[in-house]
Amino acid sequence: MKKLTFFAFIWAQISFGWGEVGHHLIARSAVEILKSHPSWTTAHLSALEQESFQSFFRVFKSKQYQQGHLSNIPDTYWRNLEHGMEEVGTLLGSSSHYLDSEKLLNLMNAKSFSQSKLPLTYAQAKNRFSSVKNFFKNIGSLPWRAQQFTDLYGSALTNHFSKVCNDDKNAELSTRVILTYAGLLSHYTGDVSMPYHSSVDHDAIAVGQKGIHSYFEQDLVAELEISNLFAKVTEKAHALLNSPIPVDGTPSLESLRQRSKELYPTQLPNQETTALMMVVIEDSFSAIEKLRQLDYTYAIANLEEALKQPSCRNLIVVKELKNQYEKLDTDDQRAIFGKVKILSMPSDYHDKKTESACRRIPSERVNEDGELSSTGKTVAEWHEAFIVNRLALSAILTAEIWVKEWLRTQKPKLCSTYLYAHKPSFISPTESKCFGYALKEAAKDLLMKNGKSALTGLNSSRSSFECLSF
Repeated sequence: MKKLTFFAFIWAQISFGWGEVGHHLIARSAVEILKSHPSWTTAHLSALEQESFQSFFRVFKSKQYQQGHLSNIPDTYWRNLEHGMEEVGTLLGSSSHYLDSEKLLNLMNAKSFSQSKLPLTYAQAKNRFSSVKNFFKNIGSLPWRAQQFTDLYGSALTNHFSKVCNDDKNAELSTRVILTYAGLLSHYTGDVSMPYHSSVDHDAIAVGQKGIHSYFEQDLVAELEISNLFAKVTEKAHALLNSPIPVDGTPSLESLRQRSKELYPTQLPNQETTALMMVVIEDSFSAIEKLRQLDYTYAIANLEEALKQPSCRNLIVVKELKNQYEKLDTDDQRAIFGKVKILSMPSDYHDKKTESACRRIPSERVNEDGELSSTGKTVAEWHEAFIVNRLALSAILTAEIWVKEWLRTQKPKLCSTYLYAHKPSFISPTESKCFGYALKEAAKDLLMKNGKSALTGLNSSRSSFECLSF
């Protein structure tokens, strides 16, 4: 296995799970399907609990766009903290957005997720990998980060100040905290369905397709949003909620539940999120090859196209191929050579000089064989089914956790609130008071730079309710 170097780690830090549009869409779609979640029909709610459920759905629905905003906070705000906290959101928070499956399986001497029985809690993982320095920072901690926010969300539900609103400011504030943890959680349940957040090769550098990460999660998604991507994702999410089997190769809710129990038959209630995240990571890892094929066939430009694109003409590989192209003797030779795909130079993951592959703009039209055609579908449309399925998978996972925690706790009646969570404070994955990972070690042990901790701005004495500030 190739070694993951510092550069690959830094690259991973600046990559986003689904981009602004994708994360916003996942959270909104999760809200949209809440009322159709199958657990409502099997929970046998009393009349009072039915009333509480109506308030739960109504409040989430009224804050649908806030949930989309909160889903982006870990990328848009926490990676850009100020006032002495600049290092925190980037260096400490970034590893919580992915899990490097290859490295983890290798450490466990396993060839598959079924053989690995990956640890469900931080304590278990810390104990099992005690010999690995900075394990969570170097391997990634995505599933455990999602469990952290599930715990915070569940705690906020349990401690909800009042089931009777009546302009009770504490109840309104309590509702805002519940919604905020739910929205922040949706970022990590969003990251998990993006295939390149499950692999050590975060940008397909090793196979010559560098640049696929941002192109897939941002450029293509933004192009598809023009054609009402939200409606398509929500429709597919409804199908995944209600099907007993996978739909179009994508795990349904029931499939996720069954696979979770297969991998972790003795899981405890407070480990369910981690187990479900592991199942989706397994699925995302298996989907990488399909994404690479779509990218290679429909997105990667050939030499003739690259020579016409200002953004590609100056690539080193294009210049070298151009010299060879111009030396060819016949038009037939040039026609064949001009179809060569412009990949990035295959390399180890740490090569800073590796340029991205040359890609078509998402609205470019190509036929089924991947050749330019005015009557073909756009590059984005060729990826659409795959993108819709991945986003819908995250939506049902998010809704599942939101609903399960509400049913497991006091089933509180949420209060309408006009308060908006603009900039919730960064929550360290190493802060025990916020249900974080710090047990015997201190946060500074997981993040040091030049011998100094970057966590000087954090208050380790906060209560769980005070983990958020606005």
